Amino acid sequence: MLVLAGVLALSIGACLGYFARQSIARKQADKIETTLQKRIAQVKKETDDMLLRAKEKAVQYIDKTKKDIAVQRQEIFKAEKLLLKRENILAEKTSALEEKEKDFGAKVERLKEIKTNIEETRQRVISELERASHLSKDQAKKELLLNLEAEYQKELMERIRKLEDEGRDKYEKKAKEILSLAIQKYGLSQAQEITTTTVNLPNEDIKGRIIGKEGRNIRVLEKLTGVEIIVDETPEVVVISGFDPIRRQIAKVSLEKLIEDGRIQPARIEEMVSKVESEIANQIKDSGEKAVYDAGIIGLDPKIIQLLGRLRFRTSYGQNVLLHSLEVCHLAAVLAAELGICGQKGGASA
Repeated sequence: MLVLAGVLALSIGACLGYFARQSIARKQADKIETTLQKRIAQVKKETDDMLLRAKEKAVQYIDKTKKDIAVQRQEIFKAEKLLLKRENILAEKTSALEEKEKDFGAKVERLKEIKTNIEETRQRVISELERASHLSKDQAKKELLLNLEAEYQKELMERIRKLEDEGRDKYEKKAKEILSLAIQKYGLSQAQEITTTTVNLPNEDIKGRIIGKEGRNIRVLEKLTGVEIIVDETPEVVVISGFDPIRRQIAKVSLEKLIEDGRIQPARIEEMVSKVESEIANQIKDSGEKAVYDAGIIGLDPKIIQLLGRLRFRTSYGQNVLLHSLEVCHLAAVLAAELGICGQKGGASA
C-alpha cells in the first residue's frame, strides 16, 4: 500500500509539474508574442514615419528642382532674348555700314570725276592763256614772278623777315622741348643702368638653387658681395642691384661661375667670391697700368694707378669713365700741341 501510495503520489506530482510547466511556458510564450507584436508595431510605425518623411523630402526636393528649372529657363529665355536683340542691332549696324561704304565709294568716284574735269579745265585754260599771250607756261610764270617781285619787293622782304623770326622762335622752342624731353628720358634710363646689372640664366630651375633652402644661398651671396640680388618673375633673368659697380661686377662674375660650376652652396659661394675678388683686383691693376701706358705717363704713384683701374667699372652718362678720361687726356695733349705748350705726345704735361 505504501508503495502504491508513493507511485500514485509520484504520478500525481509528475502530472501537476507537467501542467505547471506547460502553464509557465504558455505564459512565457504569450509574453514573448506580445513583446514581438509590440516591437513589430513599433518598427512598422517607425517605417511609416520614415516613409512619410522621405515622401515629404522628395516632394520638397521636386518642388525646389521645379523652381530651379523654372528660374534657369527664365534666365535662358532672357539671355536668348538679349542675344537676339544684339544680333538685330549688329545686323542693322552691318547694313548701315554697307550703305555708308557704298555711299563713300560713290563719293570717291564723283570726286575722281570732278578732279579729272578740273584738271582738263585747268589744262584748257592754260592753253587758252598761252595762245592769247603768245607765251609758254614757264615763260608766263617767270614773267609773272618778275612783275610781282618788282611790285611787291618791299612787302616780300618784310614778310620773309617776319617768317624767319617766327620760324626761329618756333624752332628754338621746339628744340628746347626736344632737348628737355631727351634729357629727362635719358636720365631715367641712366639711373637704371648705373645701379643694376642683369645676369642671364640657362633655365628657370636655377633660380631655386640660387635662393637655396630658406634663402640661405642668396643671403650668403648678398652678405659677401654687399649687393641686393633680385629674383622676380622675369624669365631666366636675375637682377643685381647696388651703387658700387665693382661689387656688382664681383657678384655678377661669382654668380655666373657658380651657375657654370653647378655647386651652389654657402661654402662654395665664399670660395668663389674670394677668388673673383682677387681676379677683379688684378683686372683693376692691369686696367690702370694700361691706361697710364696709353696716356704716356711715367712714374705715377701705384695708388693713383689703382684708382684709375677702378674707373673701368664706372660709367657717366652712358660712357665708361676710364675710356672718357683717356679721351680727355689725348684731347688735352692735342690742344696743348696746337697751342705750342708741349708736344702732341706729352700727355702727362698736358
